[in-house]
Amino acid sequence: MNIVLSGKREICGNILSAVLGENGVKRLYFGEYFRGEPFAEIEAVKEPSVLVETWDLSGIERILEVNGVFLREFMSIYKDTVVYLIESPEENYLCLKGRIIPHYWSPRDNIDEIAREGRFRGEVVDNSTFLVFYENRFFAVKCNQSINIDVKESEVEFSAENMSKDFVLVASGGVSKEAVLREVSSAVKNPLKIAGLRAEWLKSLLSKIPSLQTKRKDFIDLWKYCWYVILTNRSVVENHPILVKPFNMPTKYVFRHQWLWDSAFHAIVLSLYDVNLAKEELYNLFHAQKPDGRIPHEIFLSKTICRRLWRVDDYCPWTTQPPVIAVAVKRILDKEFDRGFAKLAYEKLVKYDEWFSLERDVDRDNLASYIDYLESGWDNSVRWDDPIARLREQPDYYHRLYPQARMAPVEAVDLNCLLYVQRKTISELAEALGDYETSEKYYALVEETRKKILQYMWDEETDFFYDVYEDTHEKIMVKTPAAFLTMFAKIATREQAEKLVEHLFDPKEFWTTFPLPTVSADNPKYDPRGYWRGRSWINMVWFTYWGLVNYGYLNEARKLALKVIELMARGPTCSENYDSSTGEPVGAEDFGWSTLILDIMRDLEKEQL
Repeated sequence: MNIVLSGKREICGNILSAVLGENGVKRLYFGEYFRGEPFAEIEAVKEPSVLVETWDLSGIERILEVNGVFLREFMSIYKDTVVYLIESPEENYLCLKGRIIPHYWSPRDNIDEIAREGRFRGEVVDNSTFLVFYENRFFAVKCNQSINIDVKESEVEFSAENMSKDFVLVASGGVSKEAVLREVSSAVKNPLKIAGLRAEWLKSLLSKIPSLQTKRKDFIDLWKYCWYVILTNRSVVENHPILVKPFNMPTKYVFRHQWLWDSAFHAIVLSLYDVNLAKEELYNLFHAQKPDGRIPHEIFLSKTICRRLWRVDDYCPWTTQPPVIAVAVKRILDKEFDRGFAKLAYEKLVKYDEWFSLERDVDRDNLASYIDYLESGWDNSVRWDDPIARLREQPDYYHRLYPQARMAPVEAVDLNCLLYVQRKTISELAEALGDYETSEKYYALVEETRKKILQYMWDEETDFFYDVYEDTHEKIMVKTPAAFLTMFAKIATREQAEKLVEHLFDPKEFWTTFPLPTVSADNPKYDPRGYWRGRSWINMVWFTYWGLVNYGYLNEARKLALKVIELMARGPTCSENYDSSTGEPVGAEDFGWSTLILDIMRDLEKEQL
């Protein structure tokens, strides 16, 4: 099996990834440890012209015209080694420059401070090789000709003058100085070996993907590409105290660590490929669970980055994320019941649910609250505008309820639908494992959660579900796709589901070019390119699709799915999100949970896709 694309400029290995620009390697990342910006920039009098570019399983090949000279450019990555080649038929007198710095989270970060905290240092090995160190990681860069190397306090700059006709630049990262130096010495002598190993690795992975029964070539191309994304986002981090198992980064080009709800979605997709990979995807989250039961929002590769971003001396922040883990656990166990995994998941989910009851339910009504917009997963959503403003008006009052709150506590409709599913899953697992007392306890809690969602969150005038403030149960009248999780969880009544479907297919609300914008299109703050303020995300499509199926709206589910699949298949693309008014892919490339479309395609296949 092969995948051939035109115009794709991103390539990744294990925790190493790179992105081509118009004139060389624009960005290179080694996890959350090092970055090259640029890594290899061709300096020319005139901006290079890209004449041909082809991406396939072996790497990226381009033909460039630079100063009237035609160059062949090739880049490949295998594991944590990158090779970059420029071939010229004649002497070109071109120069190339690059730099390696410690990783940062925001462009506003102080690189000098980060370098000091992570003990960054550079070292010249010889006239063609240098090494950098940061947070117990090494990264070596080597060329097949002499280069100028300038070691500074927080970066290493390098340049190659009068590049040879067969120019080779390689780099490799790892935990051993000797190993990375051996790797670059080997790769610079035989760079095409890296391309061969990469192609073999990817062909092996893709040979095991399930087939898709459809006559649509563009759908098959999307199917293969999304499998490439979910399988190559898998990562192994050596010598990490929490990331002890392989896991999927959301994308290796932006979000290079593990997130809670992302991994739950990844596990759902991986269960279609290999149920053991799906289970493995959740192990780090279970391992990271805190003594009080909280499963953290994210697990950073770099403690320095986490400390600077969240002001905690840990690899994890103090927040959680939408509790989708139980959804993934149920999917995995429905696929293949493993008593050992079921027992582990059960124990972890019970502790997690108890944490929500103790730490996110101050009014003890069995509905939990978000107290931080980032913990919601819907970072800058219109949903949180008023709660953030309300906390600013009464900080003392809200901080008495929750000292760490960054917005007025919100009993969010999606959060509590997911807790309903979690509590139901716990009840079922308890019964399967013979813990009947806990099963009955959680069954009662399930019913109480459902009743409270229906009591407080449904609005009779607008026929819609809304978030509510925890302290007053006043509705926050912002329509979002979170409401459709009441159908996913099977909480909505038949009559309510019918009304929700009307909202879904209203072009003024959620039936936009790319359906399900993150705020209804009739909201004054709707922005079709706004991150969580109007873009469309595939996880919301997935929840809504299965919600429609749950209530027997099979034609409507198919209509929703096909509209989304058609747009994604145009590339194919598997982007972080999409402009809801145009369908244009936006956000990060090769985004993990967007592969949830594979689960939808697999279901649609039963009726012929």
